[in-house]
Amino acid sequence: MTGPGHRRAPFLAVAAAMVLAVLALGTLPHPTRVERASAAVAHAEPGPAAARTPRTAPSPPITVAPGLHRVGEGGVRPGSYVTSSDLCSWERRTPTGEVLASDTGTGQVLVYVRATDGAFSSAPGCGAWRLLDDDHPPAPLSTLGPGTFAVGAQVAPGRWRSDGGDLCYWERLSGLGGELDELLASAGVPGPVAVDVAPADAAFRSFGCGTWRPA
Repeated sequence: MTGPGHRRAPFLAVAAAMVLAVLALGTLPHPTRVERASAAVAHAEPGPAAARTPRTAPSPPITVAPGLHRVGEGGVRPGSYVTSSDLCSWERRTPTGEVLASDTGTGQVLVYVRATDGAFSSAPGCGAWRLLDDDHPPAPLSTLGPGTFAVGAQVAPGRWRSDGGDLCYWERLSGLGGELDELLASAGVPGPVAVDVAPADAAFRSFGCGTWRPA
């Protein structure tokens, strides 16, 4: 007869083999969380046609820092620029350095730098200028504060009304170059003010008028 010890011998051999197998499996590399995440992403990847389409990051907005900058290749790109400031002074200059136009403004400030300009200069108080088209982009506003605003892009043509102040000064402009012949109409009056902004106007500018709203 076979004793109990002999009947247990095969069981012990099988158990020992299972322990060795478990120990061997424990030494195998396990996928990390990063590897598991990568595998999940791999299963979610688009098909071959979509995978061939490169993903491009949006271009950063063009900005112009305070100081004197050459206009043209390697310098300031021509176009309409916007900034916001408590006090901003700027100049457009010829290639030989003469001042073509200059202005000082508060609130939102706009200027059009022409391709024929030689240089553009702005004071430190202006901060960084941005191309108007890159500014969020611009959209018609429901209210206007102090400063200069582009008609069409930011100001809807029509009648605008303000409660005014001790002295409300406003201008309708045909351009943003800062030149005297761009002034279409202006007035400085106290109290409530109403102005008709024409579709052909380039910009509307005001100071000391408070908040403008469509009439």
